[in-house]
Amino acid sequence: MFENIIGQSAVVGTLRTELEAGTFPASVLLYGPPFSGKLSTALEIARVLTCHREAEWACGCPSCRKQRLLVHPNTVLMGFRYFELEIAASADTLRRNPRTASQYLFIRAVRKLTRRFDPQLWEGEDSRVRSLQPVLTEVEERLDGVLPAADGGAGLSGKKLEDQLNKLQELCRKLAAALSVETIPINQLRRAAAWLHMTALNAPAAGSGAARKIVVLENADRMYDASSNSLLKLLEEPPREVHLILITTRRGALIPTVRSRLRPYLFVERDREADGQVLKRIFHVEGEDYQSLREYFLYWNDVNPQMLRSLAQRFIRAVLGGTVDVQRGSVPPPGAAAAADPEARKILDELTETVSSRYDRARKDRSFVSSFFEELLRQLHLLLRQGGMSPFRLDRWNRAIREQLASFESFNQQPALTLESLYYTLRGLE
Repeated sequence: MFENIIGQSAVVGTLRTELEAGTFPASVLLYGPPFSGKLSTALEIARVLTCHREAEWACGCPSCRKQRLLVHPNTVLMGFRYFELEIAASADTLRRNPRTASQYLFIRAVRKLTRRFDPQLWEGEDSRVRSLQPVLTEVEERLDGVLPAADGGAGLSGKKLEDQLNKLQELCRKLAAALSVETIPINQLRRAAAWLHMTALNAPAAGSGAARKIVVLENADRMYDASSNSLLKLLEEPPREVHLILITTRRGALIPTVRSRLRPYLFVERDREADGQVLKRIFHVEGEDYQSLREYFLYWNDVNPQMLRSLAQRFIRAVLGGTVDVQRGSVPPPGAAAAADPEARKILDELTETVSSRYDRARKDRSFVSSFFEELLRQLHLLLRQGGMSPFRLDRWNRAIREQLASFESFNQQPALTLESLYYTLRGLE
């Protein structure tokens, strides 16, 4: 088990031990940086928990086959994700390497999206789902053309496969647009809880893989108080044979009462060698072309990582008065920013225009703004490692940046207002 998880040996070792010993808890939190394998790990946990046999990697039991295709009825996926980027990257992989592994990679990328429309999550909103049903049906029909012939699919190739991939990407864009990116709707959490309680009443004997129900909640930090409280009730009294797997990049954004009821599992940021293995083994690209898996996906979002890095460094220089050398870790003393305020204002205006134009041009592309904030955090940690910033100062800045990002994502703020607010907040923390 977990042979598909690269560069996370510590957490994978712990999970394997607990699953084999039968001590894996009912409610867990997988947390760590983006692109560190958290969802892939959650899906492998679901496969192991529902396996009818010994849960070996190549298990061919009916449950494992369904889990690999992401069609298992006892596993529910919730929360937002970078669906379109993953589907586009997987389609490109399949075009360049039309092999079985690439076919499954693409099918799973699509179903990570379509499973967000499971009927049990949308009960009572029939009119909204009804309008999307033809799209969902067509997606499933077209996925048959991608599935290998040995597994019952059409096994298309050449131009027919290319046409199928293009059409599937077009359909998936429509589905992704229908999902909330700001928060996890409380109604969906309540319906998931009702489904878990209802199915638990009819579950087979405890300890049977067939009995277990799993809910995977991605970006679990994106919950309003009402949603968090609804989740808290489920965590306090979980039905038997139920597992809740929460995933987040921001553990601290979860309310303490929810966080205290979850067993945490930390995913570290992969080093360049591990990222290179992921790129080569899964996406069939040479890791030397990219510094990280994150950089690979930035390119798929039409974002130049070097440009993003430059924007973040210039923003930090603007806050600190234009005299900071982010590359060398040189930070001016408190108060130095005030003397260079006109120049800092000029840089801030330019940065605001650059970020806002991308946001408007790409139809309110929040992912670009979020990527900018993530790059800010990365550059600040670089300063810390180089001795150019104290841990105390970094902690305050880190908290301020994350709070501002949460406000941007939750309240639909304009990038200009967000950057302006962050600028003066950080200046006030000197």
